[in-house]
Amino acid sequence: MDGFLERLFESVPKVRVLRLFMRNPDSPFTFNEIVKRSQIRPKRVRTEIRKLLKLGIIGSKKVRQPERKRRVEVFSTNPEFYFLPELQELINKGSTASRKKLLRQIKALGSVKLAVISGIFLNNDARTDLLLVGDGIKRKKIETLLVQLESELGKPIRYTLMDTDEFKYRLDMYDRFLRDILEYKNEKLINKLDI
Repeated sequence: MDGFLERLFESVPKVRVLRLFMRNPDSPFTFNEIVKRSQIRPKRVRTEIRKLLKLGIIGSKKVRQPERKRRVEVFSTNPEFYFLPELQELINKGSTASRKKLLRQIKALGSVKLAVISGIFLNNDARTDLLLVGDGIKRKKIETLLVQLESELGKPIRYTLMDTDEFKYRLDMYDRFLRDILEYKNEKLINKLDI
């Protein structure tokens, strides 16, 4: 099932742009924001936006931005699009990141002892989407990974990073934040701590 939406819609750029709008239906985006968040070349983004406008999935309007003297075109999800709920459901169900690929990327971060996914990865509401526990993990590597994952998923990823000692201490103290993550729907990709 990996890459189902990309095969169905025949294009990674189209799926990334669609995900951005379907997962953020109340947010308007400038062209530059769409390029940045989708990590797709501007020419290809322009092509996909034209197609989505023509289908009526998104709309556009000119707005005045306070920091600029001129009006800027923004694009947003068309709430009147007839198949909007169905398209959002399809995008959400088909947007689960490949577990094998995600596991490989997380292992490349360094000495990860626990990696728990929930929230955006499992299409549920959670306090964090990614919990990483390990020692010597560089934030810069995590942020690079998150930029790529966010472009694929179409939404910002909330993550929590702890070293092993902090995690064990907070777990022993029955920390509410950790309990919420571990007691609700989640998936452990790496579990060297036997949690």
